[in-house]
Amino acid sequence: MSDVRFRRARPGDAEEILSIKRAAIEDLEHWQYSPEQVDAWKPKDSYLDTFEEAIDDDRFIVHVGERDDRIVGYGALNVPDERIDAVYVHPDHHGHGVATALVKQLELSAQFQGIETIDIVAARNAVPFYESVGYWRLDDEVTTIEDVDVVFVRMRKHLADDPDPFDADDHELGDAVASDADRDPGDTANAGDDTPAGSAEGPSTPRLADSEAPEWFQLDEWLDDDTGDVDELFESTEESDG
Repeated sequence: MSDVRFRRARPGDAEEILSIKRAAIEDLEHWQYSPEQVDAWKPKDSYLDTFEEAIDDDRFIVHVGERDDRIVGYGALNVPDERIDAVYVHPDHHGHGVATALVKQLELSAQFQGIETIDIVAARNAVPFYESVGYWRLDDEVTTIEDVDVVFVRMRKHLADDPDPFDADDHELGDAVASDADRDPGDTANAGDDTPAGSAEGPSTPRLADSEAPEWFQLDEWLDDDTGDVDELFESTEESDG
């Protein structure tokens, strides 16, 4: 983990970011999501321009982790919606704390923006990972991607309650380290269906309607066609990282 450095993403990183997301989704075990669901979920090459535009959009804060000058993972914060929209790590770099460090970076960025409570709609396999870094489960949400139904799990965290927060005085963006939890979303198994007590507390967040497709960048993201305007794609629907 000590050889992984973190920085803000640039539009020129879009191709590597798209490739990482695709590889992470393709690596999911089929007992978690079917081949049909994986094929609908993974980003297409035609999304590249949209990735570039979104990275350059002030509504989003995107961090990448690099090892040997190659991006190994990325995470995206949707500032207006107070939500983590993506955390993906390439399968070759799972288990080294990269995902944990990315989540902490996004949470720190959220706090700098005055965000107190943050949501994520997680892939089912990623639920134990997010629980390990302080998120609790709210409920399941179904999204239709290219006529294929996919189940995700909405989770939430009060950032002020974080038992292991990043200290802005101790951690520069390029020198972030992982906390004790070092599992990546692609490494974990299903969680139970029980919602922890108190899960309804905190500010309410718009729910994702089953008929609406969330933004391209989300942990649970997809598009129904191969083109689209960024403003339309980022229209608030809910809710994305694995």
